[in-house]
Amino acid sequence: MIINFMLRVLVLLILLVSFFVLGSCSKKLVPSSLDDPSVENLWSFQEKRTVKSLNKTVEKLVQSGGNIRRGKAILERIDDFGLVENTVKESIDWLSFQKNILIEVKGRTDSIVYIVSHYDKTDINPFTMISLLLDGFLDPLLSWAFLSDGAIDNATGVAVSLELAKELFQSDLELTYRILLVGSEETGLRGSRSHVARLSDSIANKILYVINIDMVGVKNKANCVTTNVGNRELTKLSLEIAEDLNIELGKGKIPFLGSSDYAAFKKTSFLKDFGRSFQFNLTGAFLPQRSYSAKKRQNEIINFSSCDVLDTGDYIGSALLMPIGTIHGFRDNIKLVDERKLYEQYKLTLSLIKRVDSEGVF
Repeated sequence: MIINFMLRVLVLLILLVSFFVLGSCSKKLVPSSLDDPSVENLWSFQEKRTVKSLNKTVEKLVQSGGNIRRGKAILERIDDFGLVENTVKESIDWLSFQKNILIEVKGRTDSIVYIVSHYDKTDINPFTMISLLLDGFLDPLLSWAFLSDGAIDNATGVAVSLELAKELFQSDLELTYRILLVGSEETGLRGSRSHVARLSDSIANKILYVINIDMVGVKNKANCVTTNVGNRELTKLSLEIAEDLNIELGKGKIPFLGSSDYAAFKKTSFLKDFGRSFQFNLTGAFLPQRSYSAKKRQNEIINFSSCDVLDTGDYIGSALLMPIGTIHGFRDNIKLVDERKLYEQYKLTLSLIKRVDSEGVF
């Protein structure tokens, strides 16, 4: 009887291990039409190169596994782009094993524009909730097994930000650009909060504006500029540029209690930073965090995200701790990445950056 039970347990364990091994070995690719002869003339040679590069970044993050490996995949892409000497890593806080990754592209002046995207992913389940209450301390043990590909949220934003870094590095620029790829966003925005809190006054005072890119290029969804959090002039300018380029850009809003990495840049102080931690981490807010050294600061921001990306499943899943939403679960799948919309977000953001850089319109 005992032997039969042990054999059943052993078989079950072998099946589970085999499932995860086969899943991790499978090639997850962005759906692509670049090699379809019927659409060959729709893309220029340079556009095809950029689209392939964007796709490759998304694929490398999705195929890498857990959040620590996602950070390593980003460093590999930075090496591919020849940006290693422009890149530094920084720790977040004492309970996070992830790192922030910062690429700096110098311009003729030291006025700074930040381009921000988070690279970590999560699943909604009871174990990640326990980790969330501990400021993500259990993330390395959990993230490798998440059902989410983390493709929409937020390999897409990382792909656009890295492609912008590569292009800006090859450009003649007036302003200085800092491309910040943050970890621990899904456990209380701690990567961006920590980075902002540790900025020296001399750096913080030179920030002109901040671009945050989180969840873009989604199939059957338009890219949006979120009008309820962004600077009006930057929002207006982005909509004008989209019209000039014949790119669809909607007007969206960050949902109630929603947030992203723009928040710490937009406005922070010790009380606001503690409040954000309490909102997302609850008990974890009473654990020491580097971001609690935050000074009172604020910046102009613009935030891009897909329109109406959340649905009823996200709210039900959050309430029941089940990974059934559009994001933070199995529905965040690389097959939902739309390469054309991803490229359009890159093209729009690059045009916005270059317009401000050359004309000083903001």
